[in-house]
Amino acid sequence: MVFCHEWVQVADGQMAAIPLSDDLGSCIGSPEILFRASEAPWASPFFNVPLENREGGFVTDGPFLYRLKNGHLIMLWSNYTTAGYATGIARSVSGTLHGPWVQDKNPLYFFDGAHSMLFRTFEGQLMMSLHCPNIHTEKRMLLFTMEEKGDSLNIVNEITGNWYTHISGPAKKYVYKDEYRDHRGL
Repeated sequence: MVFCHEWVQVADGQMAAIPLSDDLGSCIGSPEILFRASEAPWASPFFNVPLENREGGFVTDGPFLYRLKNGHLIMLWSNYTTAGYATGIARSVSGTLHGPWVQDKNPLYFFDGAHSMLFRTFEGQLMMSLHCPNIHTEKRMLLFTMEEKGDSLNIVNEITGNWYTHISGPAKKYVYKDEYRDHRGL
């Protein structure tokens, strides 16, 4: 099981894993720290952390593991940037859960949205879902068509239209100027 030791527990949030029994009912080993939030070059301390704790306060949230077509293992996970909440990519050098894990230089998505997950449509299109903005009463789900090329995962398009009609908070300055229309004009 992959889980977070959050910043309120350890100041510099940790992604960790622990082995479970076959019936998933109990832990059968000790937790292993996979990486710390501050290892991401794009990471910024959580802005609500009191000033005396500014050297800590790095968030780890929403781990989602995905194996690329080329066999490489990546993890989508969330942390803060200076602009707001974001989703980054960590890559396992060994191709296993045990890593070591290397962080991409820039986040995959940084417009105040996170807790990203990947899935495929019934037609096989790779998609990503996340929530945005990071304001509880205003959160909306965004859906993106995604493209996988070699070792990269790229956002192609946001297809839910929420960027045009519902975005607020820090992401508001990035709102679409034109309403989304798909290839059929809908």
